[in-house]
Amino acid sequence: MRFSVFAISSVPDMQAARHLFGLHDLDEQSVSKVLLHHRKQQTGSSEVLRWDQCAIGSLTLIQHAGGDVRLDSMSLASANERDMLDAFYRAARHVSHMISWDGARYGLPLIHFRSLRHAVSYPEYWQAVREQRDIHLDLLHWLSPSTDDMPALDETARRLGLPGLLGTTEDAVTEAWLDGRHESAQVFSELSALNTYLLALRVFGATGELAGQDQAQIQDQLRAQLSGGKAQHRVDFLSAWSAS
Repeated sequence: MRFSVFAISSVPDMQAARHLFGLHDLDEQSVSKVLLHHRKQQTGSSEVLRWDQCAIGSLTLIQHAGGDVRLDSMSLASANERDMLDAFYRAARHVSHMISWDGARYGLPLIHFRSLRHAVSYPEYWQAVREQRDIHLDLLHWLSPSTDDMPALDETARRLGLPGLLGTTEDAVTEAWLDGRHESAQVFSELSALNTYLLALRVFGATGELAGQDQAQIQDQLRAQLSGGKAQHRVDFLSAWSAS
């Protein structure tokens, strides 16, 4: 069985905001205030940016192939947006499913829109979309077909005994990013991908596509990968996972 889990962190698209509103002489904090104010005028209350007002700040992929698992993570702190888009489409070439949590509502539209922005072309991917193959599996929609009052990833994961997002939020990512703490985007996408991956293992166990013994072996591999680094959020995730 081959599949990839993907999770992204989005950040305000400063380049587009500067161009649209003529803000070339302002710093990022000032540009963000204009962008968020404009969004509040659009919605009447919320400053949460729509996907076309954002850029990809970080992409995390967890690639599952048979008995092997590999976590790859990129962010604007060390790569560019085109690199992340290329990584997403390369992963999609070799798997039966690209799996996300709520990716149909936000993640995929952002990926597709930023692909237009950077003129990224992967015909094989779009051929699969045209043929209506089930290339994307949104676990939120698998669990809850209704679009009303849908649960969040953090709460869902913790209800099932998984670590959850350890207190990180998308709003906090934006604030940290504007303060220059760009690592926050990668922390959020990694924690989102890890919880989504563990949920996917539960789903495929429930459907009989993945045996319990295989789940245990692959989780041991993932634990070994996470324990190999010193990133605090990975240490915290492992600790919460062990305690669950």
